Amino acid sequence: MAIEYHSLGGQKKVNEIVMAGSHDAAINSGGIRARTQSKSIYHQAKCGVRIFDIRISGQRTGHGGAKLSAFHGKNTPEMKSKNVGGATRNIEVTRMVFGDWGMDLDDILDGAFRFVEKYQDEFLILKFDKSANYELILEACQSKLKTRLYKKPGNLANHTLDEMGGKVVCGFMPDGFSKLSQAGATIADGAAQVVSLYPHGVMPDHINGLVYYGKGGTDIVQPRYYAFSSPVKGKFLQNIDKQRRILGDANTAHYSRDVLRMMYWTQTGMVRSIKGRDKKAWTTSGKQQLKQLWTEGGYNYMSNSVPEAFPLDSHATNFQIYLPNFIMVDFADENKGQTIYDLNRLSRADIIQLNSSIDKPGNSVQFNV
Repeated sequence: MAIEYHSLGGQKKVNEIVMAGSHDAAINSGGIRARTQSKSIYHQAKCGVRIFDIRISGQRTGHGGAKLSAFHGKNTPEMKSKNVGGATRNIEVTRMVFGDWGMDLDDILDGAFRFVEKYQDEFLILKFDKSANYELILEACQSKLKTRLYKKPGNLANHTLDEMGGKVVCGFMPDGFSKLSQAGATIADGAAQVVSLYPHGVMPDHINGLVYYGKGGTDIVQPRYYAFSSPVKGKFLQNIDKQRRILGDANTAHYSRDVLRMMYWTQTGMVRSIKGRDKKAWTTSGKQQLKQLWTEGGYNYMSNSVPEAFPLDSHATNFQIYLPNFIMVDFADENKGQTIYDLNRLSRADIIQLNSSIDKPGNSVQFNV
């Protein structure tokens, strides 16, 4: 069984729901300090993932060949003439430094196409960032996705699930989108623009794609502030504090619902396995912390912004639309996807109750494992 967001209502807008996102979505192989996922793109989508964080560069294949592959690490590309798919092309190839290779781009796109072909009321967003060979990436998107490639103008935050159904958005962060624009590509070619406003971005006057606010990542080594915590607990606490601050910044800036909120439930670092740290964040206690953190942003924004004449338990005060829209996770699976999907089913009273019990800054955070 797949998680289907369209069941929430086809007239729901993208900015009115919360969905799972996949951090470093295509790294389902490699070492324990690089691997972030265990499932294919198709199966992650079945688990409820709707936005995929992807980095692509050229990988040498030997005998003068190269292919486009996902990677986790430092991108150090250099231009070479290589055989790519049977044709000689100029391609930037990377010597991997402190990282690993993941899925081939063809496999990523095949999985995305397979999902929206089978679940035609659903949509996917592939967010290409920190990559190389953007023109080749777009060519592959066009070739593999065909009529499933999203080409609708406008800010997709305001598009309904009916309008998004059956499509794969290929979105490019500023560096990649700028290069594609210089080559003449537009949304009509399937090149959607993705803009992050964190920390000091400028809202574009018009966008064919999406705008979001959010940032993940914890310190590579044990955070000094949490030095007396265990390494796993320290990372967990640091991420909660960082996400709380970032979501608060988004609300302080009074961004409209044209800007999607992105929350990270991930932890980075060079010590211990990513999967080992991740398991600790998905205990019963960890999931409760996730729910509370998710509710805090929108609830606090509305409680500080709306007139007293409209209490938070009034239907005139829809603070739920100010809650984060994406929760980025490592090792996406059915349990995590269902946990996030179920947030859409929480009542106003449920959210108020969750917020009333949340640990505020300066208070201790329960971490039971």
